[in-house]
Amino acid sequence: MGGRRGWIVALVVLVGGVAVGLASLGADRVPSTARESGLDHHTLPALLYFALVTLVDTYLGWCVIPVLLGYGAVRSPGRAAATGATFALVALTAYTVARHIALVHDAQKLAALDLPPSPTQVPDPSVLDTAVGVVLSPLLVVAVAGAVLGALAGYHARRLPFLLLVLAAAVAVDLWRRTNTPWLSIANGVPNVLLVAAGIVALAWTVVATLRMHRGSSTASSGAPRHP
Repeated sequence: MGGRRGWIVALVVLVGGVAVGLASLGADRVPSTARESGLDHHTLPALLYFALVTLVDTYLGWCVIPVLLGYGAVRSPGRAAATGATFALVALTAYTVARHIALVHDAQKLAALDLPPSPTQVPDPSVLDTAVGVVLSPLLVVAVAGAVLGALAGYHARRLPFLLLVLAAAVAVDLWRRTNTPWLSIANGVPNVLLVAAGIVALAWTVVATLRMHRGSSTASSGAPRHP
């Protein structure tokens, strides 16, 4: 059973990490016209795609898998920390590879159109330059540290359910960062609403887990033998 659980954790870390990394790149490339407007410039499926990648590329999106794995799958704090770190590294690796492919595609597109590169465009991107850029970015430390802390919070939340509030805290930070985003825009409004819903679910989960733990403690205490 332990071996099967390990394979499941590894699969979730791999698939989830790749999905988060790719979504983060997708969020980086959401056009400004999609953030402020409705169906004037983009189709509904495109706007829903922009909303999805925007939602995943949040603090909540980056920490929810480590928290859930720490809470329900790993069996030691060391494994929880390792799971969180591995998840972050997989996500960043997927982001780096996808970003390089996107840069190459952009450079080839500009070359085919015989247009000069823009000031922000890399004319001849290399894998090394892309990788070094991510390694030197604060994103690496923040992502790994956040995933490790999230996994540890999930693990210790079995005994200290209030640690599940880390998910609600992530939602609060995300909403604070997105205070200036238009709620009536599909690409921004849908993620905002879903973040609010996720925060409510996280709060409810914390309350239920706390009450369940106290009920279990009370039952155990009442069933204990009394000494004369």
